[in-house]
Amino acid sequence: MISKETSLLLTVFTIIFFSGFLLANPILICASFIPLFIYFMRLFIAPLEVKIKKTGLPSSARLGEIIEVKIAGKITGGPGAVVIYDEVPEPFQLVEGSNFKVVSKEFKENTFNFSYKIRCTKCGTYRLGVGWETRHIVGLTQTRFSIKETGQLTVFPISPGIRKMKLPLRTTQRIHPSEGITNIGPLSTDFKEIRNYFPGDPFKIINWKASARVGGRGKLYPLVNEYEREGKLSIWLFLDASPDLRIGTSIENALEYGILAAYSISYYFLNKGYCLGMYVYNHQGENLYFDTGKKQFIKIADRLLKLTPPKVGLYVFWDEGFSKAVERNWRYLITQSPGIVIITHVTASNWGDLLNGLRKILVCKRRRRQPNILIINILPYDIIPKANNWDIFAAKMLDVASRSFSNRLLNLGVTVLDWDPKKESMETTLLRTTRLR
Repeated sequence: MISKETSLLLTVFTIIFFSGFLLANPILICASFIPLFIYFMRLFIAPLEVKIKKTGLPSSARLGEIIEVKIAGKITGGPGAVVIYDEVPEPFQLVEGSNFKVVSKEFKENTFNFSYKIRCTKCGTYRLGVGWETRHIVGLTQTRFSIKETGQLTVFPISPGIRKMKLPLRTTQRIHPSEGITNIGPLSTDFKEIRNYFPGDPFKIINWKASARVGGRGKLYPLVNEYEREGKLSIWLFLDASPDLRIGTSIENALEYGILAAYSISYYFLNKGYCLGMYVYNHQGENLYFDTGKKQFIKIADRLLKLTPPKVGLYVFWDEGFSKAVERNWRYLITQSPGIVIITHVTASNWGDLLNGLRKILVCKRRRRQPNILIINILPYDIIPKANNWDIFAAKMLDVASRSFSNRLLNLGVTVLDWDPKKESMETTLLRTTRLR
């Protein structure tokens, strides 16, 4: 394809040549061959060819990790200039070097290399590519653009460091014997009840004091302490992805912290041998059925990362709410009777719907002494950038309002944790559950 510069040269040659011919002016005729000479130079100067290779880019990284990317390449063809630009995902931070480089080439073959470092500031899966633009030495050929996809980078949250988490999730009754918690899993330190001794019970769980008290009443068998077992208990995780959780910046917001909380809790329970399922409401309405082990954790991690695509954004079902999410997953909550963890941001707009959903769940748990439900209320107002004292005051008022709505849920007998990500980590927040019961 002829460039504008080439078309202009041929037009100038034609005008000057015929002007000199009509005027019988040899000077104009000779001058007309100057743009024609420049035009024919492109026939002897080969176009630029570029080969680029990217090294040092892993397929996965952790949130906050710094990655060094190295670019190397070779330029062949005629003289000119090449502009190389390596694609960096929009949320990422460039901490050292530059992903943009201009390389000039003479008649000889030229090689180049450069590197830079980026910090992964947002979880998700990103497609990366490198592009270049070639320019002729005198602009006689059209500028060429090329983009080459070089790979895919998945950024995972930081590995959770939850050491201990105590929830009222140990009283789940089972329908299927293979999933019963009384026959599988090691004994935990969570007390369940005192019962009669059965042949085969270990002597270390005998309650000698209680046995002595009932010994005078004609009981021939001692009493033992029954502890809950860390077996295949079921946990159902509800994650709210509504617009209320996008408070903050594009990199740091309540939804990102909600994903981190879901990631950490899933890792903890699955690592302990629990059966875990998940449903993300106010999103696409998809769920992950109960399963155990590393395979289930990989599925959950993949689903969580897809909640924050870098360019497309979230497709939100605005009218779903927690109450409808409970209805859609009712069969799982009835058949498995799992412990329930809800990650959300409690506000005046969703408090009523959250209350209705909890009441539906408590209908099937009314015979329990304590409902096995944990609510994590994310408080994102310290994340919001504040320009003056009025913004600080408004953030505090919203924070107090959210805490007041979550405290009302305590009347239902559920466990509520108010989590401010800027003041304490997820691990520290979950440690508070060991002091709540």
